[in-house]
Amino acid sequence: MTGVTGRMRGWIEEQSEVRTAVSMAIDAPMDRVWAEVIDFAAHTEWMEDAHAIRFGTDQREGPGTVLLIDTRIGPLRTADRFEITEIEPMILVAGRHTGLFRGEGRFELSSPRPGRTRLVWRERIRFPWLFGGPAAALVGRVVLRRVWTKNLAALKQRIETGF
Repeated sequence: MTGVTGRMRGWIEEQSEVRTAVSMAIDAPMDRVWAEVIDFAAHTEWMEDAHAIRFGTDQREGPGTVLLIDTRIGPLRTADRFEITEIEPMILVAGRHTGLFRGEGRFELSSPRPGRTRLVWRERIRFPWLFGGPAAALVGRVVLRRVWTKNLAALKQRIETGF
């Protein structure tokens, strides 16, 4: 019985997970895009779902930086705790969601040609039972992808037009 229960729990957890990646080509050099990506306090200016961002400690940059993010998508309100776990300057910033929603997120930068940057936003987030687990993840895949694509479009406009 334990084996079946364990397998069922594993299947439910797997179905509660959203994995997605969205990308955007931005007509700006990598250093300009990188500056925006690592300006964590300013993410509320282009992320429609991030209504407030506070720092959890005095640290403001680098691995170990903790962001406390008031997140809103439609009627859903939650406080996300996001800890930066990895930074490769001009290439990658990654972190771990450790609030009610758990998972990882990362921004990856590349330059297909001079003056243009490709920004990829990858997320893996597990929906908790409180928010519907597997059923919420089905809807969440679509909704989150739309929200994050819109966020990257806002970042693109911010960078290309100078705010």
